[in-house]
Formats: sequence, C-alpha cells, structure tokens
Amino acid sequence: MASNINSADVDALYPIAGQDNDSQGFRDNFSTIKNSLSTAASEITALQDKTAGVAASAIVESGSTVGGDWNGFYIQDANFRANVEEVYVIGNVTSNQNINWTNGHYQTVQAGDDITLTLTDWPTSGKLGKMRLAVTSDGSSRTVTISATGMKNDGKIVGNPGFDYSGAKGWTSTNSTSVTITATSETDPHILEFWTTDAGLVVYAHYVGNFS
Repeated sequence: MASNINSADVDALYPIAGQDNDSQGFRDNFSTIKNSLSTAASEITALQDKTAGVAASAIVESGSTVGGDWNGFYIQDANFRANVEEVYVIGNVTSNQNINWTNGHYQTVQAGDDITLTLTDWPTSGKLGKMRLAVTSDGSSRTVTISATGMKNDGKIVGNPGFDYSGAKGWTSTNSTSVTITATSETDPHILEFWTTDAGLVVYAHYVGNFS
C-alpha cells in the first residue's frame, strides 16, 4: 500500500528570492507539511501496532536482541525454506521446576535427581501448542515425572499410575495429570511429545522412544 504523505504539493521553490512573496504561499507550504506529518504519524503508528517490531517487543537471547514478536498476527500464503526451531537447553536439574512452552519447541533436560517437571505457559485456547522434550540423567537411575493438567497419553509411557497395561496400545487416560519415565543414561535420551489446543487444560502426551 502506498503512503498517503503528500510531498508533491510542497512548493520547494517558494519563496522566490529577490521579490515580494505573498504570505499565503508560506501558509500553503506549512499546511501541507503539517498534514503530511500527521499522516506520517498515523502510518508509523499503524506499522508499530501491526508489524513484527524488534524495538517494541524484542526477543533477547544471550544478552543480544535477535528478533521481533509478531504479536499474534497471521502469516499466510508463505513459502518457508530452510527454517529451524528453537532448541532450549535446560541443563542439569536437581529439583522440581516448570518447563515453559515459550522457551522453545524442543527442550532438553538432564535429571540430577528424582524430579517433577510441570509443563506451563501454553498458548491461548484455540491455538495448537507443541513441545518435544528430551530427557537424560546424570548417569544414575532417575525417576522423572512430567506433569500437566488433564494429561492424556497413548499408553506407551511406562510407569504412569492408574493405567491398565494389559489393554491394547492407543487408549487414553481419563484422570491422570502426569506421566513418569526412568532415565538412566547421560547420552541416550527419552523423547516425549506434548501438545494442547486449549491452553493446557488437556495436554496430550506421546512417548516417541529411548534413543541410543
């Protein structure tokens, strides 16, 4: 969309040197400049409100500004190529803590003790939020409980209380709020996937596997 700033009506040759210039010419130029500044202010404000703004809502990583926030606006009919997703390394954890979806779609954690990890900060209801979690241990056998409101899983996560493992795979839980795994290796992660469409009211869990 072209700008509505009107620079064409500003008489750049006024006033004319060496002659008596009517003050109306000054008033016309000043009026055009004022209106153009007002138009520029409106257009800049619209850009600040509707564009991914680095200055207004920057994402900061390692002390440096690395990008802007789209503020929930749609990206439509785009052709993505060679894009990546954020990997968030939580590191060694020895006490219960939250795992925030906003930190990245792929997160890694090393259990240094028996811990509970609570999945939080999901997107608003009506938006699909997905997270993949890679869990290792410090070399000792660690029990890792991953908690979320109303969790449902595909029956492949061993050790989750309240399930009848004699049934076929593919069933879901109804009242559980957590899943539990046992991590024993520093290098062979358990990979789990979680997703929700109602801001975390119900979180679906899928055990991808133990990779070695």
